Amino acid sequence: MTNEGHLRPELHFSPHRGWLNDPNGLIFHNGTWHLYFQHYPFDTVWGPMHWGHAVSRDLVHWEELSIALYPEGKLYRFSGSMVYDRDNTSGMGRTAPDGSMIPPFAAFYTRHIETGHLESQGVAFSYDGGVTFEDYPGNPVIVTPPAEGGPLSDFRDPKVFKNPDTGLWNMTVAAKYRSNFYESRDLLHWTLTGSFAHGFREITNVWACTDLIPFETEEGCKWVLFASMENKEGQPEPRTMYFVGRFEGGTFTAEEKTEEPLWIDFGWDNYAGVTFNDCPFPDPVMISWAVNPRYANQVPTGREGFRGHMTSARRLRLVKTTEGRRLSFRPVGFDAEQADLSDASNASISSPCLLHIRGTAGTLSLANEQGEHFDVVFTKDEITIDRRFAGEQDFQADFGTEEYSRRSVRRLLPEGASADRDVDTTLILDGCMIEVYADAGLETATVNTFPKIPYDLAKTDGDLRFSLYRLTK
Repeated sequence: MTNEGHLRPELHFSPHRGWLNDPNGLIFHNGTWHLYFQHYPFDTVWGPMHWGHAVSRDLVHWEELSIALYPEGKLYRFSGSMVYDRDNTSGMGRTAPDGSMIPPFAAFYTRHIETGHLESQGVAFSYDGGVTFEDYPGNPVIVTPPAEGGPLSDFRDPKVFKNPDTGLWNMTVAAKYRSNFYESRDLLHWTLTGSFAHGFREITNVWACTDLIPFETEEGCKWVLFASMENKEGQPEPRTMYFVGRFEGGTFTAEEKTEEPLWIDFGWDNYAGVTFNDCPFPDPVMISWAVNPRYANQVPTGREGFRGHMTSARRLRLVKTTEGRRLSFRPVGFDAEQADLSDASNASISSPCLLHIRGTAGTLSLANEQGEHFDVVFTKDEITIDRRFAGEQDFQADFGTEEYSRRSVRRLLPEGASADRDVDTTLILDGCMIEVYADAGLETATVNTFPKIPYDLAKTDGDLRFSLYRLTK
């Protein structure tokens, strides 16, 4: 293995070595964005889970720090969240030498025991800005719920947040095929207040990595609940869904009625997305794991010393469209001001770069001298992504199938917009990773491709033109 190669992203976080999966513990504090993540530092496949840790000032350039949480024997530290207990509601703050109080960082995580697949929720506290942690001696703070035939076997990924309406702490936990909601005054004692299940009979996956965030609208506060669908043999593709509704009385009610779940991304490589606590922006910011769990253990980046990387940080807005309220996603930190090339139909490119595409219909292709190419096709009504000829495919059985190679999505229109709209699409290429933000982010696709050599040409047909921005580390 080597840490050099053309597949590693430069402007999206990946670990220096080893395995990465879900982001967890996302929090902004004192000018710094903290990204914790599921990590196995000793191999490029999944193993006993640690919490890795990276920090950034701009959400693009990351510095990897020392591991924050380690497994203890057969107890692994699965995904969770971080809060800053500014007012010391937990009573776990400490007295500094000058007599002032040091409020703690509180890392909530799933205590996963491999034997029996038992899971409960624990918390650890930090007094040095989230670098090192000490377990709460009263763990678990939420025990494994009962289920038919014994304890619930899938009960994980606590997301804790301060409720802006009540001032209390709330927690959402993925509980098999639903989300459970809890409430607390002190972060240590929790009361179950409700639960939510989607009701789509064809979606049989176990839930993971739930999140719940509010948005202010002209109709008052709307809440969005996120849930990822786990990777299980014989079940639908692991993806992340969301629901728009209200959160009242400690439980969630969906209000947007759809025939299938709403997906945060129509690509294959966006999973376990969660938002930052204490975000300083008016819009929430989300980061996801940018590899599909179906083939994450086999992707060719293992040759370069790592497997797993993150999406761009994405700003979320809840937009009123002709089909109801939908989320739009826009990358944070990639606001290039001066294009290297404008109004182009073909250009030499190198990774990392950003393309801004305008027009009404046609195909954009990223290609190389080996004849490998990744295509995005725009029509008036649909967008199609196609990686059938984009690079390596035979490293895993599902990856090269039609289901995981070509996908179309219906284009959305903001309420009141003209049907003859511009495609207004941003594409980011960074190593093996491609992100497509179409129609101002109403349709977003995250895609991994593994070309033998880097893509070095962008070209369009139809009436599409693009501006090229070269990005530097």
